[in-house]
Amino acid sequence: MKLRPLIPADYASVLTLNATAAAAGLVDPLGMDRLDWLRLIAAHAVVVEDDDKLTAFLLTFTPGSAYDGLEYGWFGSTYGDRFLFIDRIVVDPAHRRQGVASTVYRAIERSAQPFARVVTRVRSDLPDSPGHAFHTARGYTQVSTQRNPSGGTMALLAKELTA
Repeated sequence: MKLRPLIPADYASVLTLNATAAAAGLVDPLGMDRLDWLRLIAAHAVVVEDDDKLTAFLLTFTPGSAYDGLEYGWFGSTYGDRFLFIDRIVVDPAHRRQGVASTVYRAIERSAQPFARVVTRVRSDLPDSPGHAFHTARGYTQVSTQRNPSGGTMALLAKELTA
């Protein structure tokens, strides 16, 4: 398993992975222009490859970024400049429960030490949300809830980092 920067040649694979996750209600839909913009402003825009196959991707944002997400705004007003926001991690269904997300999260949490915490959001209105269980097992706690414009309810999660 190899982590590397997301490049434009990856867009088709990333959009396919995202569409699968969006159809299951796990993430918001994503188009080519939005993906390109997010990659350019992201703190981390990475993909995971396994045997030269793209199996996952991740986008994170730091305080003060041009990112326009509702939850990101809440974290900014709550934590100021002391957070790293994970917008999304999407893992190919065939590679779930194989340690891909845990490996990526370990790397992100190490790089986020200067920010004191890692934050994200997961759908809280989905029964048996795998995202909520994953984050709870990694030490994330719910700090708020938020209703998004499409009507879903999001659990806002944070993990305080120790040196």
